[in-house]
Amino acid sequence: MFCPNCGANNSTEQKFCRSCGLNLEKSSESLLEQIPNAQNANLIKQSQLVEKFGNFALGGLGLVILTAISAIIYGIFSKMILTGANVLVGILLIAFLIFAALSLIFVIFNESIKEKKAKTNPALKSELPEKQERAKLLEEKHFEPAASVTENSTELLFVENKTQKIK
Repeated sequence: MFCPNCGANNSTEQKFCRSCGLNLEKSSESLLEQIPNAQNANLIKQSQLVEKFGNFALGGLGLVILTAISAIIYGIFSKMILTGANVLVGILLIAFLIFAALSLIFVIFNESIKEKKAKTNPALKSELPEKQERAKLLEEKHFEPAASVTENSTELLFVENKTQKIK
């Protein structure tokens, strides 16, 4: 395995690069995740098929909802506005339906963009390490303060008086 930092050739059993000292464990885990095997290839194909099916189903649902909203708007327009019974209420209902649909579309698109960003840049997810790992990092150790450099040298030095009295 080659070190991602300096390019030195290391054996796969090494935990640290012999040239620069980089921790190679995470790099080797990442590489192993990216190498496809038969089981992972099947899972990837299945997830792609499920994603295509989901896109088809959501597209159909969106089309049905759009048709229903159009039918409701047509009904409001023909019953309230064209007859002149409740023109203002009809216009307000149509505006409400249109902006509710636009808000729903915005939320859907916004969430899909967030998912795509999270897939392309996993560093955006700020995950804390497990409790056990944090506990290892924060070991309780006996604290002993270091001796001060100025400990025994704080005596006053002789200073010559440079002020002269004028007579």
